[in-house]
Parts: sequence; C-alpha cells; structure tokens
Amino acid sequence: MAAPVVRLMSGSHVLGWADQAVVSITSFFLLVMIGRWTDPDHLGTYAVGVSVLALLIATQESLITRPYSIQLHRPTGAPAEHAFSAFSLSVLLSVAAAFVAGAAALSASALDADRGLIEIGWALAGVTPFVLMREFARKFSFAHLAVARALLLDCAVATLTLLSLALLAWFGRLSSANALAVMGIVCGVASFGWLYLARHEFSCNLRQLVPTFWRSWQMGKWFLSGQLAIQAQGYMTPWLAMVIAGAAVTGVYVACTSIVAFANPLLYGFYNVLLPKFVRTLQQQGVAALRRQACIDAALLGGLMSIFSLAVFACGEDMMQLLYRGESYAGYGPVLVVLAVAALAAAVGTPASIALAAAERARSVAGVTALTAMLSLVLIAALLLNWGLLGAAYGVLAVEIVGSISRWMAFLLLVPNAAPAGEKTGEPARC
Repeated sequence: MAAPVVRLMSGSHVLGWADQAVVSITSFFLLVMIGRWTDPDHLGTYAVGVSVLALLIATQESLITRPYSIQLHRPTGAPAEHAFSAFSLSVLLSVAAAFVAGAAALSASALDADRGLIEIGWALAGVTPFVLMREFARKFSFAHLAVARALLLDCAVATLTLLSLALLAWFGRLSSANALAVMGIVCGVASFGWLYLARHEFSCNLRQLVPTFWRSWQMGKWFLSGQLAIQAQGYMTPWLAMVIAGAAVTGVYVACTSIVAFANPLLYGFYNVLLPKFVRTLQQQGVAALRRQACIDAALLGGLMSIFSLAVFACGEDMMQLLYRGESYAGYGPVLVVLAVAALAAAVGTPASIALAAAERARSVAGVTALTAMLSLVLIAALLLNWGLLGAAYGVLAVEIVGSISRWMAFLLLVPNAAPAGEKTGEPARC
C-alpha cells in the first residue's frame, strides 16, 4: 500500500488537490459570507442559481471537454486545430445558454414571479459565458496535465471574488444576485488573461468545427445524459426543499452540505486528474492495469473519507454553529453525519464511473446514473415530506449506496480483465 500512496501524493495529484482546495474553499466561503451577512432565504436562492450554473458546466464537460480529454491523442485534424474547435464549441454553448437564461428571466418578469428568482435569472444570463469560459480553461489545462496553469487561474479567481464580496458585504450590498454578478465578472477577467497566455495552443480552422462537433457528440451525448442525471441527483434535495419547505429550509440544507464539502478539495482534486490518468493507463498498460488502478483509487478514497466521516461525527455540529449564526442552523448534527457517510459511498463508486468513461463505455455510465437519479427523486421527496431534512439525508445515503454498487458492477462486467486484442493500445470500445 505504501507505493500507491507515494504515487498518489506526487506530481499532478498534489497540484490537483491544491487547485481543488482553492476552488472548494472559495465556494465554501461564498456560502458562509452569504449565510452570515444575509439570511437563509438569500442563501437558498443563491444555491438555486449555483445549481443552474453547475448543470451548464456539466453540459459543457459532457459534450466538449471530456470528449476532448479522451480524444486528445487521436485529434480531429492538427492538435491546435482540434483545441480551437473545442473552444469554439464552448463559446457557442455559452452564448446559447445565456440567451435561454435571459428569455427565462424575461418570462418570469412578465408572469410577476418571485423577485429574487427573477434577479437570479438576469444574473445568470450575464455571467454564464464567463463562468463556462473559466471552466473550459480549467478542464483544458487538466486534459494536458498542465495542472499548475489551472491552479494559477483558480487562485486569481478566488482572490478577486472573495475580495469583491467582502467589499459588497462591507457596504451592505451583498445579495445572491450580486454574488453571482461578481463571480461572472471575475471569471471573465481571469479567463481572457488565460486565453491570451494560451493563444499559441489554438489554430483557427473552421472546417474542423463540424467534424469535431459530431465526433464529440457521438461520445458526449451519453456523458451528457449521465452528467445531467448526476447534477439533478446532487441538487435534488435543495430543489425539493425549495418546493416543499421553502427557501429558509433550503438554506439550512445548503449550510449542512457546506460542512460536508470540506472533503471536496480531496475528492475533486483527485477526480480532476483521474480521467486523463485512466486514459493513459488504458492505452499504455491495458485493461488489467486500469481495473487494478481503479480498485486502488477506490480503496484510498474510501479510507480517507471514513476518517472524514468520523471527524464530522465528532465536531460537525460545532463547526456548523461556529460558521453560521442563529438558532435556524442549530440541531442538525445527525443530518451532517448521514450526509458525510453518503459522500463516502459516492467517493468509493466514482473511480469505477471514471474508468468506464476512460474505456469509452459512456452509455453504461449514463444508464446507471439515470436510474439513480430517478430513485433519488422518488425516495428523497417521500422522506423529506415525512421526516424533514434528516429523512432527505437518509434518502441521499441510500441513493449513493445503490449508485456505487451499480457502477462497480457495470465496470467489472463491461470492462473484463481479459481484453480483446487491440484494446491495450486504446482502441475505442463501442459506447
């Protein structure tokens, strides 16, 4: 076990963890600042806006950046032309998403909907292109294992965002819509700086745009269905809480998830480099090595998340009271523990899901994720109605356990240890 741990703590993984620490800490402090300096209603509304951005980021990752990462060594045209085509597709997606958000905000205004949601809609219309550009820059850097570049970008975004929100809070202007607006402005400034520095990695050839789109679509459509299901499952509880119990209860649930999100730098820093690492492992060493590496990664993540769950059991509620003021956030220790164990269950299953993607079994990933998302909708809604947030947390736990078991079963059955000839060299499997 010592050798895998040494490899885990070296090179790209360390930088990947550092980068994710910056991203997760920034997101966490944003939640805390809004929770402390506004009220649970603003926190709940902000969470809904962020969930929409998360869905858009998942769409971009599924259709553009993840296929780009997998096809990096088999590009359409020259590598720089392939990169330019991927970036162009990202721009087109962001423009379309901004237009839809603006139309939704306009329709909500005409229907005299809740003012907070209308403001969030207009904010999303303005910030979406810049948030998606920043995310493209991150994933592009990870695909090339240029993790230091992603870390530099995210440090700049984190510093500017936190300083700007602190100023808004100082002058009493902090709100959910203003927080999103600041996020978009900062992402835009940092992303254009990244684009200028990385301009030599792109070469314009519009004739490659359509072939790149169709090639990405053939793989990405399955990633998209799976990613949308993952995001829907992840945000199912706050959405249902908003509908069933209101914005204040949603804000409390978001505060609970922010405590569990202390593990995100570890988890997502690891995930960010897992796909390109698995792709290289499959191409250079074959399927047996991929299966072995996925099992090692799952065991390491399971051990680390078990320690984290014990820490939440010991001091999670105290941390909640320290960070969020008021009786509205008191008495949710059991919810925190159940959510931490759910995060453990999800972490153990993720290497299997990413390994399936690396083996180009995207349809299987999508199928498992769609089933767990449907289970999430039914189970969490029923438990939330009858037992409140604790019931919803148990629903999340049950869904994550079922999802992890299903992903490992799919991986072990569909990526057999005895691979056909040609698979060792990375010949694509059928999706």
